[in-house]
Amino acid sequence: MISLLLFHRRMKHLISSDLIFHSTHNHHYRCRVIQKAIRCLAREDVSKLILEFHDKVIPFTHDPNGNHVIQRSIQVMSSFAKMEEAANNPDIASSLSDQMQFIIDDIVNNTESLSSHRYGCRVVQRAIEHCVDDQKNEVLEKIISCHKSLVVDQYGNYVIQQVLVCGSEDHLSAILKTLTENDALLKFSKHKYASNVVEAILEHGKPDHKETILKSLLKDTRAEKGGYCCVIELSKDSIANYVVNKAIEVSKDELHKDLFEVIESSRPELSKSQYGKYVLQKLDKCNSRRLSKDE
Repeated sequence: MISLLLFHRRMKHLISSDLIFHSTHNHHYRCRVIQKAIRCLAREDVSKLILEFHDKVIPFTHDPNGNHVIQRSIQVMSSFAKMEEAANNPDIASSLSDQMQFIIDDIVNNTESLSSHRYGCRVVQRAIEHCVDDQKNEVLEKIISCHKSLVVDQYGNYVIQQVLVCGSEDHLSAILKTLTENDALLKFSKHKYASNVVEAILEHGKPDHKETILKSLLKDTRAEKGGYCCVIELSKDSIANYVVNKAIEVSKDELHKDLFEVIESSRPELSKSQYGKYVLQKLDKCNSRRLSKDE
């Protein structure tokens, strides 16, 4: 059997910047070996291995293979810390989380650019998904400080969706406010990436958050000059019609009734729209299903 000392030497050799980024056929497999080592080695050995990532976090995170190493490091080290915390060993738990603090520092110092990166967004998501509370909140606060740009970003919108799952009420409220204040929902629901965040709130949000979105959808100013009905305008849009379909699917009680009445009253108008027809089909399907349940 290979000695543990020799194994560590080989791991250190693999992690060296010259090897990890050398474009060879084996690059993918080197990263897989390192990930397996992090997953399978004893805690003390993993801690030693993690130290080799100093000054390499950002390059690893930008790499199609290396980002998985950082993700695994966050997941495993956070798991070790949480286990000790659960066992009522706060000093050991704190020491373990401190050992990966340099990774969190690099994420916090580069949150916006990493969240907007194809691979970096995955690392940011793992941090708020797995880290102990103090580290998790560090990252969450930094995300919220730049969330307005991330909502409309190709990769950043996935980070915002993860905040909806892992964030606090304050974090969620900040995102919800951005999406709905000053009639912004109309714009964001038509946006290719921001619409994903609106749908995520409708599907996974708390009841009061869903209600806020649904009430914004029902805004109707057609009685005024130049007015519009938000849900009808969105129903006719190539992207936003998916938001309306999700709203129909998740709405309940009075809000569902209100949504049904507004859309039904505009059936002639929507039936002439390519995307409005999809909304009408969804409405009919949902109501048919609900009537069947009531019988």
